Amino acid sequence: MKKRILTLLSLFCTFSFADRIVVDTTMAAADNSEHLEYEDRGSFGPYVEFNNIKMSNVTYNYKVHGHKFDISIDNSYIYGASGSLPLTEWLDIYLMAGYQYLGVSHHPRNSEAVYADMEALSDDFFDAPFDSSDVDGRHQIHTALFQFSLDFSLPLVYSYKHQFMFKLYAFGGALVGKTFFADDTQFLSPVLYGYTYGAGFRSALHGFFLSAGVKNSHEYFHTYFERKTGEKKEDDEFMLDINSYFSPYVSLGITLF
Repeated sequence: MKKRILTLLSLFCTFSFADRIVVDTTMAAADNSEHLEYEDRGSFGPYVEFNNIKMSNVTYNYKVHGHKFDISIDNSYIYGASGSLPLTEWLDIYLMAGYQYLGVSHHPRNSEAVYADMEALSDDFFDAPFDSSDVDGRHQIHTALFQFSLDFSLPLVYSYKHQFMFKLYAFGGALVGKTFFADDTQFLSPVLYGYTYGAGFRSALHGFFLSAGVKNSHEYFHTYFERKTGEKKEDDEFMLDINSYFSPYVSLGITLF
């Protein structure tokens, strides 16, 4: 009788304890990756923007000693590096640092008047405030560009099992840069600033990512001679206002963390 009572008590305790057991499914979930979500990570890699400046999209004002000039511009693509850091599934911070070469050829609208003016200044000054290279020549400008923008994303595919991500995004942000005039000119090298916006896609597979899209940009700078040639510094100025439309870009690199 006593054994029966002990047996019943043992069974009762066993079922009572079993009802309170918590099953650890962590390892099982790791094996069944369909139940896990892909985590978007930061990315970093080289960047190329296929930017071509068209004079029809350029506004400028180029003057030396009050005389107006015509200019033409050629440029290189933008080469650099870019990176993104997701804040949420829908919002990323984006940074880009790049280099671009600008070649600016300038020619006076009235050459005879400019050279006569330069000759008169040479007679009045031992060290003339400008020479023939400032009249008819070419500026070689090296530009360091930086972009800070926010990406507004639309995630389409997040697969933990295949370690794959694909999303569309639109962005808008600021541009800032520094120009460096490589030629012997009286113009000071100014700061450049502007804005940019566009759209593209970003995809990641395992530890690699690809980002590409198109963008519109607006860039502006305004500079003057280091030493003015007349009564007003505005007599020697170079203002450049550039709009670039639908410039394709691409970045390929690695994901972080």
